[in-house]
Amino acid sequence: MKYKLGQKVRYRKISKKIEVDQKYWEFDDFEEYEEKTLKRRESICLDKERNGYIVGRRKLVFYTIFEAAEEEGSLLEPGAEWVRIKWQEYGFAYLVAYTMGKTNYVLEDDLREAD
Repeated sequence: MKYKLGQKVRYRKISKKIEVDQKYWEFDDFEEYEEKTLKRRESICLDKERNGYIVGRRKLVFYTIFEAAEEEGSLLEPGAEWVRIKWQEYGFAYLVAYTMGKTNYVLEDDLREAD
């Protein structure tokens, strides 16, 4: 851990969660046993640099790999198609408070010590 709790930092990029849209789950695009990768976080560049304080470190999901599957012997619908999570790629980000009650997730590479 490069930065310590309570340390003052500056940053310009934040990491934000990408909401999964319902249209992603269309089965027409999937072929049997095909894998798809879904990016779960995006990097956003702020208009101006922010000052903040390190308040924690979190393990976040950055990518999810899905695969199409067919359920055998389902009680609801025999042969139903569905998508299952095959693998998730995790990473760490710092939780930085920039006002009372407002925080951002910031990757370590995007942080620098404040003067």
